[in-house]
Amino acid sequence: MNKQNYYRLKYVKNKPSWKGSYDLYRDIIRDFFKQDIHMLDIGCGHSDLLKDLYKNTKNSYGLEPDKKALEKNEFIKNKIVGTVEKMPFEDNIFDIVLLEWVLEHLKYPKVAFNEIYRVLKPGGKVIFLTPNSWNYNVWIIRAIPNRAHSYFTKKFYQRHEGDTYPVRYKINSPKKVSNILRKIGFNKVNVILNGDPTYLSMNDLTFKISLMIEKVLDYKFFNSFKVHLIGVFEKPSID
Repeated sequence: MNKQNYYRLKYVKNKPSWKGSYDLYRDIIRDFFKQDIHMLDIGCGHSDLLKDLYKNTKNSYGLEPDKKALEKNEFIKNKIVGTVEKMPFEDNIFDIVLLEWVLEHLKYPKVAFNEIYRVLKPGGKVIFLTPNSWNYNVWIIRAIPNRAHSYFTKKFYQRHEGDTYPVRYKINSPKKVSNILRKIGFNKVNVILNGDPTYLSMNDLTFKISLMIEKVLDYKFFNSFKVHLIGVFEKPSID
């Protein structure tokens, strides 16, 4: 168990009502999931986060520019190497489009979401999980050169260095993502800001400091500074 997960378990004991962002993200997807659904996971890599859902539909698609990462994915049925800015799919074919830790990497977010809008069926949902650019963790990350991210990711979070990609944060606040998606034509279904004090929890002292910061962020006025942004937007149905 890495340090981050160790301190997440400690946080749950401290705050039993807390739910991690991965769990919230999965729960939201399950709310819209049906066996005959056509589901596209953009930037899926080798992640197995949604493997239980992939197993229950023949129509799971993964789009990933990193061919080696995609080849390691053993759960998605249909794997395509490509980018979100120019997807090799027909119009109106997906019920759900998912983006987990992708928005922060987008170089052309308006182009990307226009493409997502195109491939979604009327009434289809785009669901994403991404860092909130207003959170202090993101401020720290942005101060570190992209070339050094792999080192810190491996050292502190025990992730593979190859899992780290350049970050841009062009659409990573509730206001920005809502403004851009609404102009494209999406309707907002829900936006959740969720806290997690474990990103700087390298020892008991930093964990206690992070807990104090998180308590401040729990106040309504400071909610917009929580670390994770989970969103659901819908392509309008045809009346």
